[in-house]
Amino acid sequence: MTTSSPLPAPAGDRVVDVHAHAVPAALLAELERGGRGPDAPALTDDQRVRFGARLTPPVADALTDVRTRIAEMDRTGVDVQVVAPWLELSPDELAPDAATGFLHALDDAMAAVVATRPDRLIALSLLDRHDPVSAAARLRRAAARPGFAGGELAVGGGPGPRLDDERWDPLWKAAADTGALVLLHPWRATSPAGLDGDRLGDIVDNPAQSTAAVAAMILAGVFDRFPGLRLCVVHGGGFLPYQAGRLDAIARLRADWTDDRVPPSTVLRRLHYDSLTHSPTSLSWLVGFAGSDHVLLGSDYPFPTGDPEAVAAVAAAPGLTCAQRAGVLGGAAAGLLGRRTRPALPPPALTPPNRMK
Repeated sequence: MTTSSPLPAPAGDRVVDVHAHAVPAALLAELERGGRGPDAPALTDDQRVRFGARLTPPVADALTDVRTRIAEMDRTGVDVQVVAPWLELSPDELAPDAATGFLHALDDAMAAVVATRPDRLIALSLLDRHDPVSAAARLRRAAARPGFAGGELAVGGGPGPRLDDERWDPLWKAAADTGALVLLHPWRATSPAGLDGDRLGDIVDNPAQSTAAVAAMILAGVFDRFPGLRLCVVHGGGFLPYQAGRLDAIARLRADWTDDRVPPSTVLRRLHYDSLTHSPTSLSWLVGFAGSDHVLLGSDYPFPTGDPEAVAAVAAAPGLTCAQRAGVLGGAAAGLLGRRTRPALPPPALTPPNRMK
């Protein structure tokens, strides 16, 4: 693997937000012109993307406008942002060939976004849920592409096999081989309790979906087979870190569990989590559980369910040392993304005094 300049050291010199989303304006323009073939998604007059019978919500300007994004980063104190495609762009309804063509177009458009501010933006490739082998090839392509740090994978419902299925091993091997980041993100979650209500999906279903998928991966031995897998679970890891003891206890009751297996709680401490807990106390607990080298700043920009003051939330988390805050704000990301190929960043700016307390 060819590498160029990693994120600058020492840790904490740059504030890095690893959880943000975008819709490239160049992609919308291409879809407006008809896309790459007759089976490509279509752009409607009210800025929705049509995937077969599914219409996305209207694409918000904040998803496409790079200048607005940079201005918000400047306002909140974020130096570098890792930008993943909006999950609504997942081409689940398309035939495999059409989905591949669309994802190629999306990758090219994301590269164009990063190229406008290579000093501030890093991209993730949207990985195809149709076919694990195709997803593995896309991740390897992203790992070798300047400006990309890895891939984003939708958790839960989708056209492909469950993530604990061994058919996904080519993807996990690609991630382990390249050191690429895989960002797991829930999408189109359904209520495990069969409940329906205003915002219950955001409150319960999304974190439950991530929890169930990763717990199944642990029990199926994915992380035993690929201990070097660099996986980040958004929304503070769902409910995973807080159920580590229960995972250990239930795993020991399984007929296929042996004493030489790595305990689930140990596996959970190898994973990475974003800081998006919406609670300073919960964030402090998460850092205590996983370590500040495994908790990464995450804002979920530009969505209202995210945290527009994610940097300030780290400063407000009680009991954290200055070194721990520096780890969450940028040190952990520097270690995680430092192997990625991308243009060199300029020398780091001094950290404003109100970023760490």
